[in-house]
Amino acid sequence: SAFIQILSSLKPLSLTNRHTFPCYASPTKIAMFRAPSAEYRPLGSSSSSSSVNKTLRTVAVTTACVLAGLFIATNVITQTSQPLQAGSLASVGARAHTRVSLPRSSTAMRQRSSVCPPGTRRSVSAFSAISPVNTDLSLDWSQLKTDLTNLISEKQCGPIMIRLSWHDAGTYCKADNSGGARGAQRFEEGEAKHGANAGLDVARAILDEVQSKYPISAADLWAFASIVATEVMGGPKIPFRAGRDDIPDATQCVEEGRLPDGDKGSDHLRAVFGRMGFSDKEIVVLSGAHTVGRCHADRSGFEGAWTEAPLQWDNAYFKNLMSKDYTAETTAQGNPQYRDSKADVIALETDLALTTDPEFKKYTELFANDASAFNQAYAETYQKLQELGWESKGLTEIAW
Repeated sequence: SAFIQILSSLKPLSLTNRHTFPCYASPTKIAMFRAPSAEYRPLGSSSSSSSVNKTLRTVAVTTACVLAGLFIATNVITQTSQPLQAGSLASVGARAHTRVSLPRSSTAMRQRSSVCPPGTRRSVSAFSAISPVNTDLSLDWSQLKTDLTNLISEKQCGPIMIRLSWHDAGTYCKADNSGGARGAQRFEEGEAKHGANAGLDVARAILDEVQSKYPISAADLWAFASIVATEVMGGPKIPFRAGRDDIPDATQCVEEGRLPDGDKGSDHLRAVFGRMGFSDKEIVVLSGAHTVGRCHADRSGFEGAWTEAPLQWDNAYFKNLMSKDYTAETTAQGNPQYRDSKADVIALETDLALTTDPEFKKYTELFANDASAFNQAYAETYQKLQELGWESKGLTEIAW
C-alpha cells in the first residue's frame, strides 16, 4: 500500500526539468516523473520519517521504470498489439506496434515472385494492427484507381500487388468453403507468417497510405490494386466486384500449405488448383501471371525473372516455355530451378510442368501463339479466383 501511495503522489514534469527520471516510453512521447518534495510525506507527518520517505520514493520510481521497460521490451518481442486496460502499469507501451521481421529458411519458403522497388524497406503493414473495415460501396472508385495507378507506376510494384491478392484468394477450398479473399495476411500470427507469403509485408506496407484514405476492406483493396496493376503493366481490364469482408482475427486464418510449391510437378498443380475448382485450362491461364515479376532468393529461395521484361504484361512467359533452352541449377538456398543462360530467364518445376503434361501443353502452346486469347481467358479466370467463396454473397459490380 505504501508503494501505491508513493506512485500516486508522483507529479509529471516537463522534459526541461533537471530533476527527472524517465519512467516509460510510448510511440509518441516520453513521460517524465519526479518524487514529490520532502515536505510531502504520504506515510506520516513527522520529520523522522523524511529519510525513509525519500528512500521509498526512490525505490518506487526506479522499480516502476524497470517494470515499464521490461513490459515494453516484452511487448515488442512477442509482437503483442492488444491494448490493455487504460490506467494500468501494464498498459504502458501496449500500443507500440513495432514488429521484427525474421528471415525464413529456404526450406520453409514457397515459390513466389515480385518486382519490388530497390531499397524498399520491409516494414510491417498497418493492416496487421487494425480492426476489419467494411467497404463503403459509394467511395470514389475513380479516384482510388488514380491513386493506385500513380503509386504502382511510381514504385513499379505491379507484380507484387498481383501476388498479394493471389495469395489472399488462393487459399480457398471448395469442399468446405473455407479460405479465399478475406484479408487474412493482416495478422502476423496468422497467414502473414506462412512461408509462401514471405516478402508480402512489402506490398501491404505500400498500400497503407491508400487504405488510410478510403473506407475499404483489405481484401477488396488488395483485389482492386491487383487488377489496376495488371492494367498499368499493359494487361487486360478485369471486371471487379466489391463487398469482401475481412476476417476479424487470426483464429479464422487457414493452415499453411494451401498455395503452390515451385518445386513440384503437374500432380501438385492439379491438387492445389483442383481444391479451388479450377480446370486444366484455368491452371495454365493463372500460371500466366508469371509473365510479370521475378523470384527473390530471400523470399522464396528461388532467384530470377521468367521473362526479359518482368514489368511488361504480355504472353512472353508462354513463348519462353516453348522455346528456351533451360538448364537445371540449384540456388544458393538449395532449391532446384532452371535457367536459360543466353536470355537469363528462369523456369521452375511448376512452370515446366505446363510443357511436359500433355493437357497443360496444349493450352501453353495456344497462349504462346495468341496473346489475345490469353488476355481474354486471364481476365475471366482471375476474376473467378478473386471471387472464390463470395459468389453468392452479394458482391457489387464496380464501374472503374
